[in-house]
Amino acid sequence: MNENEVSNLSILLQLPRLVGTAEEIQQAELIRYEKLKQVPFFEANWDMFLNELKARNLPDDTLIHLRQSNLAEFWIANSDLSFWELLEYFY
Repeated sequence: MNENEVSNLSILLQLPRLVGTAEEIQQAELIRYEKLKQVPFFEANWDMFLNELKARNLPDDTLIHLRQSNLAEFWIANSDLSFWELLEYFY
């Protein structure tokens, strides 16, 4: 991944600017990219995504909350969580 890929995904998903120190933001952007890079696939296959949410007993608005997370500290502190575990964080 390069800076263009990170920036393009942020634009595509209309992600908010991250808040934190310059160092935290740089680190968090890479983490957020890795965690959210599968979202365009899920948006193109929405029924599959909703079925997976249902199977995991997660409400369908968790992705909205995850995408709106703009604190660099959040992404850094939870970098060890998988995409699905991050969604569970907002349940």
